Amino acid sequence: MMVLNKRLTGLMFLLFVFIMLNAENRDIRGVWIPDPGHTSFMHTYKNIKDGVADMKSLGINTLFLCTYAKTEVAFKSDIYTKYSTNNSPEESYMFHKYSQKYNNPEKSPTGDPVRDLIDEAKKNGMDVIFWFEYGFMGSHGPTPQSHPLLAKNPGWQSAGSDGKQAAYNKTDYYFNAYHPEVQEFLIQLMEESIRLYPDVKGIQGDDRTPAMPRNSGYDAYTVSRYKSEHDGQVPPADYNEEKWVDWRLNILNTFAKNLYGRVKSKGPQYLVCFAPNPYPWCKDNLMQDSQSWLKDGVVDLLSVQCYRFDNKAYEGTVREAQNNIGTVTDKQVFNPGIILKVGQRYLPGESLKQQILINRALGTNGETFFYNEGLKNKEIRSVLQELYK
Repeated sequence: MMVLNKRLTGLMFLLFVFIMLNAENRDIRGVWIPDPGHTSFMHTYKNIKDGVADMKSLGINTLFLCTYAKTEVAFKSDIYTKYSTNNSPEESYMFHKYSQKYNNPEKSPTGDPVRDLIDEAKKNGMDVIFWFEYGFMGSHGPTPQSHPLLAKNPGWQSAGSDGKQAAYNKTDYYFNAYHPEVQEFLIQLMEESIRLYPDVKGIQGDDRTPAMPRNSGYDAYTVSRYKSEHDGQVPPADYNEEKWVDWRLNILNTFAKNLYGRVKSKGPQYLVCFAPNPYPWCKDNLMQDSQSWLKDGVVDLLSVQCYRFDNKAYEGTVREAQNNIGTVTDKQVFNPGIILKVGQRYLPGESLKQQILINRALGTNGETFFYNEGLKNKEIRSVLQELYK
């Protein structure tokens, strides 16, 4: 009898290990949930409850929740208040304008949309990762001096080689990510999110974290720092000069390492995720040296934005990304991003099916969809119900 009990105990232990390994190694089937100006998903408790259950029925297992965008944070943040001209966390609270209707038609058990999302996700065997969408970006269009962060910290202003605020594509305008105070603000904001919601799965930066427009670094702080490290020489006028590029990349890559260390110090279970554009485009345009992050081992999940409507272009993008990643790490971190919806245009159902099948053939770590509103499309739902069953 004692021998039998030992055998049973041993089998139960092996089964437990098997279950845990599979739980940790399951493919990520994710979806991005943007700020409430782009989706009603978080407007009411009922929307969250029904939305999570619906995503579960479609086979989704990971929710990337927009946690920081514009001048708003998805939780009542003392850190944002500390670094801004706001007098209280309410002023930057992302769901403030929806609070009056949040409990209609069903009352929330917590009154906190983020808490409710995590709780509902856990009930359905799903994970939540906080997506800090804006990252180092200040605003769409030039950042006004009245911006809560810039008004308190005018030294955070960036500058391009043209003397104007550093911007990508004349739309995305950045704070100075080379400034240690800007970096510290963002890391503290992420740390605060984990402290408030310790059962979150992790955090994510996208094509704005760590990132800066290629022509950036000509602000007073960064120029002074460069001069102090180069015997008084000023930065080259050519923002593509190799050593100047490498110097700035090193600052951003060091941020990635610091972020990883700070998050992991809160608990090794927390994932540090990034969602850059494909390499080397991301490096050439937004100073995102994702290959170095991988070499440094500071990425748990890399959701490269492989957004393509054409299937051949999608396959080529995924193959290139996979090959790049494979040259520096054998960790299964590659999780391609698939575009579901842009404006009123949806990815056709057959294209979605083929792109998911491409991922399966290549052995990627699942995929993540941009964004949740695309899941309302009948063709898209049908494909997920077929392939994710």
